[in-house]
Amino acid sequence: MGVEEFYNYLPKHFWNKLDGFYELENLRERGNWERTRWQTTLLLNIQIAKGKKIKPTDLIEFEWDKKDIKVNYDKLKAKAEYLKKMSKHGK
Repeated sequence: MGVEEFYNYLPKHFWNKLDGFYELENLRERGNWERTRWQTTLLLNIQIAKGKKIKPTDLIEFEWDKKDIKVNYDKLKAKAEYLKKMSKHGK
Protein backbone atom coordinates (compact mmCIF):
# COMPACT_ATOMS: atom_id res chain seq x y z
CA MET A 1 0.00 0.00 0.00
CA GLY A 2 1.38 3.34 -1.01
CA VAL A 3 1.26 6.52 1.04
CA GLU A 4 -1.37 8.12 -1.19
CA GLU A 5 -3.58 5.03 -1.01
CA PHE A 6 -3.16 4.99 2.78
CA TYR A 7 -4.31 8.60 3.14
CA ASN A 8 -7.28 8.06 0.82
CA TYR A 9 -8.64 5.23 2.97
CA LEU A 10 -11.27 5.75 5.59
CA PRO A 11 -10.17 4.33 8.96
CA LYS A 12 -12.82 1.60 8.75
CA HIS A 13 -11.55 0.45 5.34
CA PHE A 14 -7.95 0.51 6.51
CA TRP A 15 -8.73 -1.67 9.54
CA ASN A 16 -10.77 -4.05 7.39
CA LYS A 17 -7.84 -4.39 5.01
CA LEU A 18 -5.45 -4.93 7.92
CA ASP A 19 -7.75 -7.57 9.46
CA GLY A 20 -7.94 -9.32 6.09
CA PHE A 21 -4.14 -9.27 5.81
CA TYR A 22 -3.73 -10.84 9.24
CA GLU A 23 -6.35 -13.48 8.43
CA LEU A 24 -4.52 -14.34 5.21
CA GLU A 25 -1.20 -14.62 7.04
CA ASN A 26 -2.77 -16.85 9.70
CA LEU A 27 -4.20 -19.12 6.98
CA ARG A 28 -0.78 -19.38 5.33
CA GLU A 29 0.86 -20.21 8.64
CA ARG A 30 -1.84 -22.75 9.41
CA GLY A 31 -1.25 -24.39 6.02
CA ASN A 32 2.46 -24.64 6.73
CA TRP A 33 1.82 -26.25 10.12
CA GLU A 34 -0.70 -28.67 8.62
CA ARG A 35 1.78 -29.67 5.91
CA THR A 36 4.57 -30.22 8.42
CA ARG A 37 2.32 -32.33 10.64
CA TRP A 38 1.16 -34.39 7.65
CA GLN A 39 4.73 -34.98 6.41
CA THR A 40 5.87 -36.05 9.85
CA THR A 41 2.93 -38.43 10.15
CA LEU A 42 3.82 -40.04 6.81
CA LEU A 43 7.47 -40.42 7.80
CA LEU A 44 6.56 -42.00 11.13
CA ASN A 45 3.95 -44.34 9.65
CA ILE A 46 6.48 -46.00 7.35
CA GLN A 47 8.63 -46.80 10.37
CA ILE A 48 6.02 -48.45 12.58
CA ALA A 49 3.98 -51.63 12.27
CA LYS A 50 0.91 -51.63 10.00
CA GLY A 51 -1.59 -52.08 12.82
CA LYS A 52 -0.22 -49.13 14.79
CA LYS A 53 -0.66 -46.28 12.32
CA ILE A 54 -0.92 -42.80 13.77
CA LYS A 55 -3.07 -39.90 12.67
CA PRO A 56 -1.80 -36.33 12.28
CA THR A 57 -3.82 -35.26 15.33
CA ASP A 58 -2.01 -37.92 17.39
CA LEU A 59 1.23 -35.96 16.94
CA ILE A 60 -0.09 -32.54 17.87
CA GLU A 61 -3.55 -31.04 18.14
CA PHE A 62 -3.89 -27.44 17.12
CA GLU A 63 -6.48 -24.95 18.30
CA TRP A 64 -8.32 -25.16 14.98
CA ASP A 65 -8.65 -28.95 15.30
CA LYS A 66 -10.97 -28.70 18.27
CA LYS A 67 -14.54 -29.53 17.32
CA ASP A 68 -16.30 -27.87 20.25
CA ILE A 69 -15.73 -24.32 19.05
CA LYS A 70 -19.01 -22.47 19.40
CA VAL A 71 -20.03 -19.98 16.73
CA ASN A 72 -22.34 -17.14 17.65
CA TYR A 73 -24.52 -17.05 14.53
CA ASP A 74 -26.63 -14.17 15.81
CA LYS A 75 -23.55 -11.99 16.15
CA LEU A 76 -22.33 -12.99 12.66
CA LYS A 77 -25.76 -12.27 11.18
CA ALA A 78 -25.92 -8.85 12.86
CA LYS A 79 -22.44 -8.00 11.56
CA ALA A 80 -23.37 -9.07 8.01
CA GLU A 81 -26.55 -6.98 8.11
CA TYR A 82 -24.61 -3.96 9.40
CA LEU A 83 -22.03 -4.28 6.62
CA LYS A 84 -24.78 -4.67 4.02
CA LYS A 85 -26.53 -1.57 5.34
CA MET A 86 -23.31 0.46 5.31
CA SER A 87 -22.46 -0.62 1.76
CA LYS A 88 -25.86 0.63 0.57
CA HIS A 89 -25.10 4.06 2.01
CA GLY A 90 -21.61 4.15 0.52
CA LYS A 91 -19.85 4.12 3.88
